[in-house]
Amino acid sequence: MTNAVTAGRLAGTPAAPPTPQEARTTWPRMAVLGAALLALGVLALTWTDGGPRVLLGALGLFAVVRGVAVLRGVRAGLVERAGAVTGAGAVWVGLVAVGLALLSLTAASWVLVVAVVLVLPVLAAALPDHRGPLLAGAAVVALAAVGVGVLGGVDELLGAGRTAAAVLAGLLGLDNLAGAAGLARIARRPEPAPAAGCGEIGRSTCRER
Repeated sequence: MTNAVTAGRLAGTPAAPPTPQEARTTWPRMAVLGAALLALGVLALTWTDGGPRVLLGALGLFAVVRGVAVLRGVRAGLVERAGAVTGAGAVWVGLVAVGLALLSLTAASWVLVVAVVLVLPVLAAALPDHRGPLLAGAAVVALAAVGVGVLGGVDELLGAGRTAAAVLAGLLGLDNLAGAAGLARIARRPEPAPAAGCGEIGRSTCRER
């Protein structure tokens, strides 16, 4: 659920600045997503019984929507056929997440614990330039989860997983809101003037050529 600017920063590759037209199209969606993630994170932190289930269910629905969009893109020829596996996997994982969120708080909490433990290894696979630090962070998170489970018990582990997932959702929401604010500033800029061709403006230049 990270935006393209953030992904480019993490990968270490400079992203091409968006045009004002692209920014006008993108920033409202990014702002809505950021506000939703922030609200879900706050809800999961403040509503102990139902907040984590709502967070997991909402993330599952988002995964289903994105997976369906990818599959439609593959069918329309806009996305490579290899993307069908990713799209189908997102739909399956999203439906399972929604089902477990509806099942019970305990089931939802276990899913959030697993998600928190796996998020850094997934990022390491997606961002090879930062694989070393991400894998080191993943090892620390895994050891911390084991330590909490052994010393504090299952309930303490599930509570820590719920808190960590809520905090991550809130931070991701803030990141999207910051990105939306930057894109909104770009959207207010005037469109760049088209390059002069062989019309009235460039006629003398064309004759010289």
